[in-house]
Order: sequence, then structure tokens, then C-alpha cells
Amino acid sequence: MTSKRHNSLLQILTLYTVVSGIYGMNLVIQNWEGKIKWDKVLHYTIFEDIALLVALSGIGISSVIAIQAVKSYIKEKKRNKKNYL
Repeated sequence: MTSKRHNSLLQILTLYTVVSGIYGMNLVIQNWEGKIKWDKVLHYTIFEDIALLVALSGIGISSVIAIQAVKSYIKEKKRNKKNYL
């Protein structure tokens, strides 16, 4: 069960990496350099809107997964320390 979950997670992260790296970053990243001009977002094409959505959701999902991994690591360390004593 755990292996299947890890494989699914890896597949999702790979998909986000490929899509946002090849597609999303090339369309909207240049607008993120320096001071962001938010008025440009209102005039994005449909493809740039999709790229922005993919990039932001990828950042959000990666952040949540990273936080969960850190929490799990800390919990495991505390459990191991408790069992050791």
C-alpha cells in the first residue's frame, strides 16, 4: 500500500515538473522577474492562464508535501528517541 502511494506521488510530481518546466515556466516566468506587474495577469491568453495555474498549483502542492515530510520526519525522530530511552 505504501509503495503504491509513493509511486502515485512520484508520478504526480513528475507530471508537474515536466508540464510546469516545459510549458508553464516558458510562458509566465519572465513576468515574475523583479517587480511583478500584476496588470499583465489580467491580459494573459488562455495558454498563459493555464501555465500560471499549473505553476502556482505545483508550488502549492510541493509546499504541502514538503511540510508533511518534515512533520513526518520530526515525528519519527521523536518516536525513535522515545523508544531508545
